[in-house]
Amino acid sequence: MDKRIIAGGIAVAAVLAIYFVYTAANRPAFALEVDATRDTTDISGFMYRIKVTNAGTQDITNIKVELGANDIQTKDMLKSGQTYYFYPEPETKLGNVKVTADNGLEVVTDYRTPAKVIGFIGGGR
Repeated sequence: MDKRIIAGGIAVAAVLAIYFVYTAANRPAFALEVDATRDTTDISGFMYRIKVTNAGTQDITNIKVELGANDIQTKDMLKSGQTYYFYPEPETKLGNVKVTADNGLEVVTDYRTPAKVIGFIGGGR
């Protein structure tokens, strides 16, 4: 019985190791993840935020985020795995968000509203 448990543990460890090596090897050099959220708050009504993450293996430079007609924000660089938040100006007319960067990166997305679940922070009453 002990040998089967040990063999099972080794097999699980081997599968996990192969999975992590495979995902790391197939990660693109340049990739952006953009999450634009519109969250309801008790005080100000709505809070908008744009989370930009460098999902690639190389640094991304010259990030430009177009939040609205007259609200364009920039960041010089995001290191691999780094995340940065952008917040629109209060007077910005919001529609969708366009994020561009060097190496031909471009992501266009709409704002999403996270689901509210009672029992979680901000989940309602």
